[in-house]
Amino acid sequence: MSHEAVSWAMDDAPMLRTEKGKPDTTARNVLQVLAEHADKRGRNARPSVIKIRYRTGYERRTVQRALRRLEDAGLIKATGTHGDVTVYALALHVTRPASDWADLMAEEERDKEAARERQRKARAKRAAAASVTHPDAVTVTDSNDVTEGGVTHSDDARHAVEERDVTHSESGCHALNAAVTVSEPSSQPSGTLGDGRRPTTGSGGAPAGGSAAAPTAQAAEEDDEEVHAAATSVVIGLLPRHLRDQLPNPVPRAVQDAIRKELSRGLTPDQLVERAARRWWNHGYEADAETGGPGILRPVGVAVALVRRGNCPSSRCDDGRDLDTGDRCRTCDREAEDRRQRREAAQQPVQGTILVPVPSGPAEPAPQPYTPAQRSSERTEIRDCEGPCGRVFRTVPAPAPAGMCLRCSREAAARQAVNA
Repeated sequence: MSHEAVSWAMDDAPMLRTEKGKPDTTARNVLQVLAEHADKRGRNARPSVIKIRYRTGYERRTVQRALRRLEDAGLIKATGTHGDVTVYALALHVTRPASDWADLMAEEERDKEAARERQRKARAKRAAAASVTHPDAVTVTDSNDVTEGGVTHSDDARHAVEERDVTHSESGCHALNAAVTVSEPSSQPSGTLGDGRRPTTGSGGAPAGGSAAAPTAQAAEEDDEEVHAAATSVVIGLLPRHLRDQLPNPVPRAVQDAIRKELSRGLTPDQLVERAARRWWNHGYEADAETGGPGILRPVGVAVALVRRGNCPSSRCDDGRDLDTGDRCRTCDREAEDRRQRREAAQQPVQGTILVPVPSGPAEPAPQPYTPAQRSSERTEIRDCEGPCGRVFRTVPAPAPAGMCLRCSREAAARQAVNA
């Protein structure tokens, strides 16, 4: 592998475009695989199609079409064959224009400005909705309190309402919601409504359950949504490194929904991160990720399985351990006891059947209840690796030493073999 060829394929090679004008990422990835197998002058690149498929995950036809697009663009050239494999030479002298970087920076700045503009509009909309006054909350000024004809002296803008004619009705229902100042002398005593009833709330207060409470509830829901989104990002960022590297970007909605569902049940981000790390080791995903093979085949399903709730019906159970006390979950113990009793009942002979005598053996000792020491020894703890890498390592039972991870153990065995 040549550093010059790889650097050219990743940074300096021209970016091909699709028919819709978008970057041709498929051809870009195939070009990087070719550069990894070329020398420092970009020659003798001969990875097989199956090798390119293994590196990129593309289908055979997709790889072949990408190679043709690269040849048509003049970025690669077939110089011969080696067995059944085509040998390519990379055009390291062809570079992309400097304007590509400037265009990307300008596009990034436009996206940031558009995001800030959307945020400003959302805040202005929430502020406008919160400042809307309910019609029933407007103060009605009696004509006896007016000092001059048609003029209301008050520092409060609510009293300076345009003078309008009042429609007289026998039922008086039209005068209930009229937010106007009446210039005619009122026949009702001060402090009463148009139909003679006294208001149930203060003159400036909004009635309970009115529409003024809706913006506040909406703002609270938006704040909760932002808090949950931030907590979800924290949990995703603290997932095991090998799993994060294989997850798509952006993270699929299924993983985010699984995390938000657990957060809505009252779990903290720290508890979810601890659960994911424990299951990652207990289920053997770390060993699968370090074998050098294809790694985790379904990273999205693994991420959901690491954070979602277990099978216990108790909401505070976390893999057989109570989140509040740290002891064994009583619900799990009861269900285990119920299953044991059902198995014993199923093994009992049915009345009316023919029983065959069997030689009796020594009686089995009765199961003893768990002691606190046994409970602590059965817990799974995540500890630092004793090797040079310093990564976490699973130990069972808890009092046992941490030991070394799989990679450090292999390196230590290799060193001992060399020294021997």
